[in-house]
Amino acid sequence: MEFLLLGSLAVRRTGTSLELGGPRQRAVLTMLLLHANEAVSVAQLTEAVWDSPPVAPESNLRTYVAGLRKVLGERLVTRPGHGYQLVVEPGELDLDAFDQLVRSGEKAVADGDTQAAADLFAQALAKWHGVPTAELSAGPLLRAEFTRLQEKRLTAVERYAKAALELGRFDDVIDRLRRETAQHPLREELWAQLMLALDRSGRRGEALEAYAAVRKHMVEQVGVEPGARLRQLQQVILESRVPSPAALNAHRQLPMDIAEFTGRESELRRLCEPGPHSTVVISAIEGMAGVGKTKLAVRAAHQLVSRYPDVQLWADLHGFDADELPADPTAVLESFLRLLGVPGGQIPESLESRAALYRDRLAGKRALVLLDNAAGEDQVRPLLPGGASCLVLITSRRTLLRLDGVKSLSLDVFTPGEAVALLARIAGEDRVNADREAAERVAELCGHLPIAVALAAKRLARRPQWTVLDLVAQLERGGGLGARGVFDLSYQALPEHQRRLFRLLGIHPGEDVTAESAAALAGLTAYEAEDLLETLLDEHLLQQHTPGRYGLHDLLRAYAVEQVTAAEPPPARAMARRRVMDWYLQTSWQSAQQLNPHRKLEIPVADPAVHPRTFADRDAALLWCDTERANLVAAVRDAAEHGLPEHSWTLAQCLWDFFNLRKHWTDWIDTHEVALAAARSVGDRSAEGRMLITLGIGLREIRRHDESVECYQQALAIFRAIGDRARQEPTLNNLGIAYMVQGRVDDALSCYEQAAEIARELGNLHTEAVTLNNIALLHADAGRFDVALSRYLRALEIRQEVKDPYSEAILLNNIGEVYRGLLDFPEAVSYIDRALETFRAIGDLYGQAESLDNLGLALDGLGDRRGAEKCWLESVTLFEELGEPKADEVRARL
Repeated sequence: MEFLLLGSLAVRRTGTSLELGGPRQRAVLTMLLLHANEAVSVAQLTEAVWDSPPVAPESNLRTYVAGLRKVLGERLVTRPGHGYQLVVEPGELDLDAFDQLVRSGEKAVADGDTQAAADLFAQALAKWHGVPTAELSAGPLLRAEFTRLQEKRLTAVERYAKAALELGRFDDVIDRLRRETAQHPLREELWAQLMLALDRSGRRGEALEAYAAVRKHMVEQVGVEPGARLRQLQQVILESRVPSPAALNAHRQLPMDIAEFTGRESELRRLCEPGPHSTVVISAIEGMAGVGKTKLAVRAAHQLVSRYPDVQLWADLHGFDADELPADPTAVLESFLRLLGVPGGQIPESLESRAALYRDRLAGKRALVLLDNAAGEDQVRPLLPGGASCLVLITSRRTLLRLDGVKSLSLDVFTPGEAVALLARIAGEDRVNADREAAERVAELCGHLPIAVALAAKRLARRPQWTVLDLVAQLERGGGLGARGVFDLSYQALPEHQRRLFRLLGIHPGEDVTAESAAALAGLTAYEAEDLLETLLDEHLLQQHTPGRYGLHDLLRAYAVEQVTAAEPPPARAMARRRVMDWYLQTSWQSAQQLNPHRKLEIPVADPAVHPRTFADRDAALLWCDTERANLVAAVRDAAEHGLPEHSWTLAQCLWDFFNLRKHWTDWIDTHEVALAAARSVGDRSAEGRMLITLGIGLREIRRHDESVECYQQALAIFRAIGDRARQEPTLNNLGIAYMVQGRVDDALSCYEQAAEIARELGNLHTEAVTLNNIALLHADAGRFDVALSRYLRALEIRQEVKDPYSEAILLNNIGEVYRGLLDFPEAVSYIDRALETFRAIGDLYGQAESLDNLGLALDGLGDRRGAEKCWLESVTLFEELGEPKADEVRARL
């Protein structure tokens, strides 16, 4: 037989539908199928069939059962004293098939097989063929069962949408979610997935319309605003920026193509030829600096996007930067994994583990990876995907002979014809055709080097009164051939204020600049700096991969460094460097105030000419930190290397909250080690101790516990030696945490008690509450719930004096957990409800997931299984959205 429950109720025997009777008889059959192979009592059937049952429902039920037996025969049996049972064989019930497919899909998600997960969830959803309640007379129990069924289906829809979005199946997701949101207008996760699908497919306006629609439904129907996730997502789309990892994964990372690309037709054809179908395609473009490797690779990548639509990743590996070390593949993999949706807390520490996870995330995806400016094979090898569905483009000044399977393309300077064609494209065909011989001489004087030809052409284009022969005269007067002669011509032709900014860019930290950072560097307003940067961009002395950000080609950066060293005396260089460091430090301090308003940071006084950025809210501060991250890390090192040690360690401290939130472990450890060395180099014991504390926290987070303890012990010794009681308190608290992790409970408790005593002595209520919370956690873990509760309640009293919603919510949730341990479930529910409300108010998704799980456990203790499952379902959804492994632990409770 075949039993169809997921839609219009039907039973088929050898393909023929059987007559199942009237609405109440069908309701009885539905209830029996929902509990197939289990006894269903008369009381349960009564509540399933009637809102107001007859005087003797048993008699009516016997009639319905008799009618069903005529159709089902011996499958429907009576269990004396227990009720009725319907025997269903494996594979006969569509609900069983649906459940099995969903479980398989979840396993595929856990295994990282997104393709299989999407297919399995789609197959599960295909089992549904309508609304189960349409032709039934359903009582309250059956309606509750239908609600549970619908919840399972909607959860499967959401999981399918998440997997399909990762695979780039936007149209299918949009069609499905439009239908679902129409039927379930208050289900926020469906709307969130729809907004993501519309935004990722380039339909930004429709994504914002979807937000307006869900907001209208929620305000009109239940009188509340959409939740934090939807509000964050709307803000992200409005600002046209990449959301936080909890909201969206970013897969489209190619730099902008350039309109002036000329020549290289045969090279482009070679790069775009289909490769082998059995292995990853690797093409390496090799050649001297300035020959146009990056521009060719970017043009080829854009032409290949249609073949590799799922993911495009790009990284500048800085293989030959004069003032920057080659990129560490471990750090590059961290960036790629974040873009591929792996939360920072789940990124492994070792290079090998990161590379394995990276290959796993790209398995089965049509992915294009562009690795620019590679130093050599060892740097590139960990960044190669493992699947035949991927393509890698590499640029390097070296020949990558030891890279297995690589297809090398040696790029030489332009042919004379290509050089003249580029000259004509930029300066105008009429002018070039008027004197082809002079144009060929320009190409020759530029050494046929693309970057030099482009600069010379731009110089000609900006001077309409010049002929090509005039340009030849200028180049010959300079006395040099190739890039250097063209650089000199372009640079010397600039007005002094433009020359000054150009050469000062040679000492700017990091990969690129903005108008604001350039303004600080040169002592200008942001408006003045932007005007100059745009002029330098027009002159081809700068390049731009992202709107609003300006970079120097490697050769031009080296030239700028040479010019600033020659033209600016050491005091002027030092003052410019200090101004830009002031700007980064002051702006980082402003961001830290948004990320953690309760953390007190002291920083040096800035130059009056520096105008740091301020931030309206936490999201704006995070966005700035995300965007400037590479420059901020470079600034910590640059300050340490150029006589600004205090800037180095204070900037590292300002970045601590950002690194902690985003889980940028490598940057955290690297910057703090540099800053620690800077503090030691000038004998600043207090700064040394502070850096040891935050370095110790970072080491603890990546499970290097012995090193973490060593840092805390050194810091404690320093603060005791200099008599700094205020700094001893956080050091002891963190040392206690490290001891707890190591299982040294008595040592941990001793540290906590000392920290609490110092906090009380100094009147520091915030830190006293933190320490009391840790002491209570220790007692709770040991099962001493009464002792833990007294500490928690004292910490809560303090928290109500020191307004800190985040810490208060954590305390409320912990108190609820202790009440569960004491089996006082009503009190547990009361406190956890308050925690959940606070986490929702501040938009903390992780806190919401934790408290929902805790609330589910408390409700389960009260006997409210249905309420518990509702909490756990929501908790699982949030944990999955955050990429937290705890989702599996909570799912096991369902």
